[in-house]
Amino acid sequence: MGKDYTQLAKQIEEKVGGANNVESLVHCMTRLRFKLHDSTKFDKSGLEQTDGVIKVLIASNQHQVVIGPHVGEVMKSFEQVTGRVFKDDEEQGESESADRVAASPPPEEKKKNVFTRAVNLYIDVVSSIFMPIMGALAGAALLKAFVIMATTFGWLSTESTTYTILYAIGDAFFYFLPFYLATSAAEKFKANKYVAGIIAGTMLYPSIMALQGGDVEFFGIPVVMINYSSSVLPILVAVYGQSKLEALLKKFVPKSVQFFLNPFFTLVIVVPLSLIVIGPITSEISNVIAKGLVGLIDISPALTAFVFGCLWQVMIMFGLHWGLLPIVMNNISIYGGDVLLPLVTGATFSMAGAVLAVWIKTKIPSIKQLAGPAFVTALIGGVTEPAIYGIALKYKRPFVISCLATGISGIAMAFGKVMWPSIMSINILTLPALYAIGGVPVLLNAVIAFGLGLVLTYLFGFKDSMVKE
Repeated sequence: MGKDYTQLAKQIEEKVGGANNVESLVHCMTRLRFKLHDSTKFDKSGLEQTDGVIKVLIASNQHQVVIGPHVGEVMKSFEQVTGRVFKDDEEQGESESADRVAASPPPEEKKKNVFTRAVNLYIDVVSSIFMPIMGALAGAALLKAFVIMATTFGWLSTESTTYTILYAIGDAFFYFLPFYLATSAAEKFKANKYVAGIIAGTMLYPSIMALQGGDVEFFGIPVVMINYSSSVLPILVAVYGQSKLEALLKKFVPKSVQFFLNPFFTLVIVVPLSLIVIGPITSEISNVIAKGLVGLIDISPALTAFVFGCLWQVMIMFGLHWGLLPIVMNNISIYGGDVLLPLVTGATFSMAGAVLAVWIKTKIPSIKQLAGPAFVTALIGGVTEPAIYGIALKYKRPFVISCLATGISGIAMAFGKVMWPSIMSINILTLPALYAIGGVPVLLNAVIAFGLGLVLTYLFGFKDSMVKE
């Protein structure tokens, strides 16, 4: 029987200003992410002192409550306590989907400079679109990694039908990625998700895909056909355009015929425009971005890996890592693999090493009770938030050491030119699969990151007197 989180849910409800103050709520792997009507009612210090809450953050227009791996159970308890299910509320016309957060900034956000608002808006849009599909993405990526491991070690023949079926299961998500992005983008941009699905379906339609490399025209207009499988930018821009066109059509098309005429006009305008203009332009932009990143790593692999690795966990704290997801998926689409995320593979292992050092060194029972589970969660589950917010950030030095260890260990991946074929789950259990993909640099990365995190934290990063300071 699972633990009862009713009391924790009641405390969270009180400290976010009550159920009526919650405009939208979504959870990721470890956090409850609130959007509130009135942020002045949010009791940050009170929440941070609540048992069961690891950390409280305010970033990208979200009030984030870090809970840990059991956040899904807390979410269910919160819904039971408040009597609300956080889905679209079309009658009120204000609530957002549980899988997204509105892009428009609150009043206090408007006082910030244009650059800050632009960054927040970008992070908000990207996280809202990608967050709903991350679970499926991670599951498919894990299966794909294990299939690659099985073939690398000779456990499974690539000629067998078993391999064909398993590989198809793992690869289908990435091949048909525009479909999933179309759905979540339509929800974010408030467009018809079924029409968005048709747009994505047209891009991936077999006879359309077969036109690549040939002379193609549409009513005399030349069309440059590209490969839309696994692509990111074309469908996102197309669905954004769809949302604007649908809003315009609602103003001019009589309500009595909007049901079928709005989708009709949207399709006959957006789909050709996507194939003729949006696809080729966004594809070229994608190529420039991908080549630029690869070129940067080629010019200075050690420096790029070190700087990116050191900053990675800081970016996660502020939600800035979401902004890299389109770039990562774009790399996978163009090169068949991503070169960025391998550089920060060591983050999980360095943080696990750091909190293990704290667990070994401390003689304070309460710290041992925090550090032990945080170590296990990081090393086996690949979830580092309990380690970061429960131990590392609280005592500062373990966090700094973990960041440095991630940067140093990433150098091995940069020189090894390791590429992940998808977004990978990083933990000790998936390490054999990661090794099958990246080889010796992967093992070096894990050993260096874990070793530096453990040894440096034990020697310089923690002492029990810090708890009393």
